[in-house]
Amino acid sequence: MKLSLLAGAVFLTAGGFLSAQKVEFYHNGQLKRGEFASGGLKECKELHKKDNSMVLKGKCQIVFLNADNRQETIIIKEGEELQLQILSPKSSSRERSEIRIEGVQLTAKKKQFSEISIQQEALQNLQSFSIGDVLQQLPGQYVQQFDNTQFKNIVFRTASGPSITGSGNIPGGDDFGNRAFGVQLMVNDIALSNNENMQSYDSANSGPFGISFNTSTKGGNLMPGQPNYGVDLREIPTENIESIEVIQGVPDAKYGDLTSGLIKVTTIAKASPLRLDASLREGTYQVGLTKGFKLKNNNALNVSVDYMNSLSDPRTSLVGYDRTNVNFLWSSKSKSGFSHKLSASFSTNTSKGKRDPDDLDGMIINVDNKSFSLSNNISYNFNRNGRKPFFRMIGADVGISYSTQLTERRYWLNQGARPYGNATTDGVYYAPYTPPSYENQAFSDGKPLNIFTDISANGTKMTASKWVHMYSIGANFRYGNNFGKGRYGTAGQFTTITAAGQGSNGMRDFNYRDNVFASKQYAFYIQDNITKSFANKHILRTNLGLRYDLQNSFSTYSPRVNTSYQMGKFSVRGGFGLTSKAPSLNQIYTAPRYFDFLLGDYRLPGYYSAAIMQTVVTPGDNANLKPSKSWKTEVGVDYRFPFATVNLTAYYNRLFDGFTTASVHKIMDKAKVNVNISGTEVPTFEIVGTEKFNYLQNRIVNGYSSVDKGLELMASFKKIEALNLVIGFNASYVETSGHKDEGLYKISAPKIADKDYEYGIYNDSRNKSSMARASFSFDYHLASSGLIIGLRTDHFLSDRTLNGANDIYPIGYIRHDGTSEMIPENDRTNPKYQGLFLQPSDEKLSGLYNKTLHNVHLRVTKDFLSGFRLSIYVSNVFNLKAYDERGAVYGNFTSTSFGGNISYRF
Repeated sequence: MKLSLLAGAVFLTAGGFLSAQKVEFYHNGQLKRGEFASGGLKECKELHKKDNSMVLKGKCQIVFLNADNRQETIIIKEGEELQLQILSPKSSSRERSEIRIEGVQLTAKKKQFSEISIQQEALQNLQSFSIGDVLQQLPGQYVQQFDNTQFKNIVFRTASGPSITGSGNIPGGDDFGNRAFGVQLMVNDIALSNNENMQSYDSANSGPFGISFNTSTKGGNLMPGQPNYGVDLREIPTENIESIEVIQGVPDAKYGDLTSGLIKVTTIAKASPLRLDASLREGTYQVGLTKGFKLKNNNALNVSVDYMNSLSDPRTSLVGYDRTNVNFLWSSKSKSGFSHKLSASFSTNTSKGKRDPDDLDGMIINVDNKSFSLSNNISYNFNRNGRKPFFRMIGADVGISYSTQLTERRYWLNQGARPYGNATTDGVYYAPYTPPSYENQAFSDGKPLNIFTDISANGTKMTASKWVHMYSIGANFRYGNNFGKGRYGTAGQFTTITAAGQGSNGMRDFNYRDNVFASKQYAFYIQDNITKSFANKHILRTNLGLRYDLQNSFSTYSPRVNTSYQMGKFSVRGGFGLTSKAPSLNQIYTAPRYFDFLLGDYRLPGYYSAAIMQTVVTPGDNANLKPSKSWKTEVGVDYRFPFATVNLTAYYNRLFDGFTTASVHKIMDKAKVNVNISGTEVPTFEIVGTEKFNYLQNRIVNGYSSVDKGLELMASFKKIEALNLVIGFNASYVETSGHKDEGLYKISAPKIADKDYEYGIYNDSRNKSSMARASFSFDYHLASSGLIIGLRTDHFLSDRTLNGANDIYPIGYIRHDGTSEMIPENDRTNPKYQGLFLQPSDEKLSGLYNKTLHNVHLRVTKDFLSGFRLSIYVSNVFNLKAYDERGAVYGNFTSTSFGGNISYRF
C-alpha cells in the first residue's frame, strides 16, 4: 500500500482507519457523504493523499456511516479508482481547533451551477455582526461603510443600487426596490418573510418602495427595517451557522417567492465547548455565549445568546440600535429512520432616534420589535434493511413566526390652528381645527404572523445504463397576516390645509386586524437531478424542475433547468428558469384614499372658527396586484488549472410585471356652497350646485420592466505551500436598464397656470446604469501556529448612472373639464403647447467615469492553545480618501475603521 497522509488528519493501522473522519465522494454518479466506521478502509491496494483528498485505486472496501446514520459498504474493483474529499477532521482537543487544520476554507467558493458557498472560516473573513456583513465577499459586493443603525438588505447581479445597503444612500426607487424585495432568505429550508411587515406611514399615497420613519440628526442617521425591501439582515447573527449558500442564478423548483436570488443558511447542533465571544467596532459592541451538548441516542442540543448595541456616533447616544437573540437548536437521529432539527428563537430589536437637546423641533423615532419563531425539519428514511423503495425519504419543513412591531414618530408643531379633514365617507361638513401648537404623533402597530410548510418525497434510481436520477416531488404553503392595531395618532387626522380653495391627500386611522386579509400561497413542484458518468470520465449533470405557484389567486408555471457537462478539467454549464414574487400585504392593503378640499374657512376671534370641508373617498386596496416575475438565464465555463480553478459566468435577467406607481387622474364634483353669516353665530352653509375639479392620486400597479446583464469571474487559487498563502479573486460587470410600461405616463401641472390645460402628459423617464468591480483576497494561513493574516482589496473600476435629458414636450394634456387628449407625434413641439413645455435638464453621468478607486482591508486572527482566539480588523488600512471626477466624495468607499473580536473556549 502506498501512503502519503497528513499527520493528524487520519490515523492508520493494519486493520484500516480508526478515526471517525468525515468524507464525501461520488460513486456511480451518486454523491455519498458520511464518516468512516471502525476499520473504514480494508484491503486497499493503493492509496494516495494530497491536501484534503484521497485517491483509492484497485481492490478496496470502504465502510462508513452515511447521512442517515446507517452503515454502508462500497467496494472498489480491480482497475477502478475513487476520489474521496475530507470534510472536517474530528477532534476533541484545543490543538485541533478550526484554524489549525490545513484544509480550512478561507474564501467563498463556486459550486456546481450558480451556487456560491461560504462556510467555516470564510464566515469570519470580514468582521461579522450579522450575515449582511458576511455577504460582502460575494462577486459584485464590497466592504460597506459600517453603520448598524440603518437596515441592511442585499441585491444581486444589478447596478441599480449599492448592493448591501447600510451606508445612508438607500434608494427608494422601483429599480432597486423590486430587486431587494425579490431576495428570499431561508434558514434550514424555512423561509423567513418580511411580506407581512406593514410598518409604513402612508402606503395609500406613497409608492411601493417608499422609505418610512427615518430621520437624520446631528447624532447620525436612523433607518429602521422597511416594508417591501426584504428581510433586515441585521436581525440574523452568525452564531452556529455552518454554511451559507447563495444562488444568484436559477434555483431548484423547491424554492419560490423570489425574483432576484436565494440565500440558504444552514445551522448545526453538535457537541461543542462553552464559547464566549465579544466584538467591538466603532460605536458597536456585541457579546455572545454558545454551548453545544451531546445527548444520548444521537441527540445534540445547542444554546446561544447574543446581544448587540450600536450607536451611529460613539460620541452621542442620540441614534442607536439594539438586538438580542436567544436560540435553541436540537437535532436527533434515531435508528428507526426518523431525524429532526428543531429550532426555537426569541429576538428583540429596538431603534432609537432621540431629539437633539439643541433642536426643539427635532423628530423622535422609537421602534420596538419582538419576535418568536419555531421550526422543525423532519425526515423519515425508508431505505433501511436492504429495501429500495421508489421514494426513499419523506420530509417536512415547518416554521411559524409571530412578531409585535411598534413604531412611534413624534415632533413638535407650532403653526397656528389649521383645519383638517376627518370624514370617512363622501360629504361636505364642518371640519375640526388643530391646536395652535401640539406634538404631532404617528404610530404603527403591527403584529405579523407567518407560517411556512414544505412537504416532499425523495428517491434515487439508477438505470441499467447507469443514469442516476435523484428525484423529488413536493408542495409548500405560505400564510401571512397582520393582526396589529394599525396606523393611528394625530398624524392620522391632522393633515392640514392652509387656505380655502386648496385640497390635499388626507389620512385616517387604519386598523390592520379589521381590514387586512391573509395572503396565501400554494405551490407544487417536481424535480429530477440527473447524473451520468461516461466511460471517458466525462460527467453530465442536469437538474430539471417544474413549479406551479398559486399566489393570492394568480397562477404561475415556472420551469427551471440547470445543466453542466464536465470534460476532465473543463466544464460548461447553463441554466434558465422563471421565478415569481407575490406582493406584500403593505402593497395590497393600503387603506382608502381620502382627498380633502377646503371650501371655506371663516373665523371670528373669540366667537367662532368654521371650516367647511369636502371629502372624497376612493377605495385604496390593490386586490388585483399580481406577482412580479423574472426570467433568469445564465451560461458559464469552469476550468481547473494546475494552480487555480476559474469560473466565468454570463447572465441575462429580465424582470416584468414589477411593482411601481401609476399617477391616476381623478375628477370630483366639487360642491358650490352659499354661506350665511349672522353676527357672532357660527356661519351656516347650503349646497347650491357642483362643478368639476381635477386632481391626481397614486396607485401601486404591475408596470415596471428591467434588464440586468453581465459577467462574473471567480478564481480560487491553490495554496502556495512554500508561502502558506491562499489567494482568491472575483470580478463582475453588470448593466442595468429599467422603465415603466407603455401607458404609465407622467402627469404634472404646468409651472404657470394655463387657462387651456390643467395637466400635461409626458413619457416617463428611463434609466441606465453600469458597474464594474473586482476584489482580491490574500490569506496567509500558518496552521501549526493557528495564525491567519488576511488582506482584502476592493477595486471600483466603473460605476455609472446615466440620467438622460428629459423629454420636455407633452404627448398629451388634460383640460380643466377633465377631458384628455393625446397629441400626434409631429405636433408635440407646436408653440401652442408651450405652456406645457418642461424645463430642459442636462444629461448627467454620475458615479465614476474614467477614474478607478482601490481600497485595502486587513484581518489578523490568532488562535491560542489556552482557548483564546483574537481577531483584529482594519477597514481602509491606508486611510485613503475617495473622490469622483467632479471632486465629490464617492459614497461607496468605506472610510478607515478598526474592530476586534475575542473568543474563549472553556
